[in-house]
Amino acid sequence: MNISTESRLGLKAAVTCAQQKLAYAFPLQARIEDAHPTLQSTYARILGHWIHEAAPPAARIFPQAVLDALCAMDAIAIGEQGIGCYPFSARQTEIHVHFAGKSVHAMCAIDALAIPRMVRQAARITARCVVCRCHLACSLAANGSVEKEHQNPEAARVVWESGAGEGQACCNSLCVNINFVCRHCTTSPGALIFSLPQAAAMGNAFFSFQRRLLGHYST
Repeated sequence: MNISTESRLGLKAAVTCAQQKLAYAFPLQARIEDAHPTLQSTYARILGHWIHEAAPPAARIFPQAVLDALCAMDAIAIGEQGIGCYPFSARQTEIHVHFAGKSVHAMCAIDALAIPRMVRQAARITARCVVCRCHLACSLAANGSVEKEHQNPEAARVVWESGAGEGQACCNSLCVNINFVCRHCTTSPGALIFSLPQAAAMGNAFFSFQRRLLGHYST
């Protein structure tokens, strides 16, 4: 086994381990798949609205009891701006995803990297380094793959810091700890660092169930 093969397998193992950690920290797929069909169909409508309109749907168009149940599952987040639905944030964040002449806010860095494949559009992500606040940007293809390095000159990475917030909504606990960082900045000991392709693979895998759900409820 040569070094490049060993490195490739090591990177793959790191992504697999991180995917498991992410699913454990936020079991969104399990919650949705175990939910009543009424909740699933409403969730699919909310998600579909985000994908097609690049904007949050208004809470008033859905039964309040259903929204309350989805909120209790931490599947959605309702605020003055409308309904947020992971990976899409209804409130402003510092992570923007631009595609097809539209722009949305993402809940976190991994969420942002999952959006291009979800909307099936090439996209550009703009953000700030969580440490030094410099501007960062990267481009992704419609299939969710990160464009070549020369098209990502900042060489941004994704950092997952440990943090408190157990019992809070994911957008207020886990998401705030997953950010972009530039190549010049160091992070705290114990933080997990991922390349953009690694983080994109994690995001695409985490949210893949949503596309299956949309396909089911669009028939």
